[in-house]
Amino acid sequence: MKNTIAAILAALTGFVPQAFAADANELSVHQSIRINAPAEAVWAVAGDFNGLPRWLSTIERSQIVLGTNNQVGAIRLLTRRNGTKVTEKLIEYDPRTMRLAYTYVDGAVALSDYFPVMIVRDGGDGTCIVDWSARFKRLDYATDPPPPGQDDKALTDRYNELYKTGLESLKRVVEGAQ
Repeated sequence: MKNTIAAILAALTGFVPQAFAADANELSVHQSIRINAPAEAVWAVAGDFNGLPRWLSTIERSQIVLGTNNQVGAIRLLTRRNGTKVTEKLIEYDPRTMRLAYTYVDGAVALSDYFPVMIVRDGGDGTCIVDWSARFKRLDYATDPPPPGQDDKALTDRYNELYKTGLESLKRVVEGAQ
């Protein structure tokens, strides 16, 4: 109903109140994997904010364009294999707890209010567990129904698959280096 009201207001006035955008569903994804390597060895790879091309196949290039790698506030420019670019800002980095969080700044973003977190923790017996999760909203807040492929289920499915294949790749890279 609120999306219908927003659409009517937009048609009549050209303005969509922010209050309607705030009502967008907050979505979340979470993937986890056990890696046969000590947490510190995995953190050396996964905790490198500028190191995504080393293990995430969708990323061709990463460049720190502002600040210093692995320092809160650093901004990286990612070039995806499909040619699109996005900038992301490091908003939390704690090597002691092996946790980092980041968010979109601009570029070819696929989501809104995107806040991913990666945590590496000791799994015992020389293994570790890596958790990669995110919360986000779809870009088309006031569009109901959203464009094809931009609905809540499609977005959560896409990001769950991205995180799953990314963690599997991280596992191959780290375990192959031993």
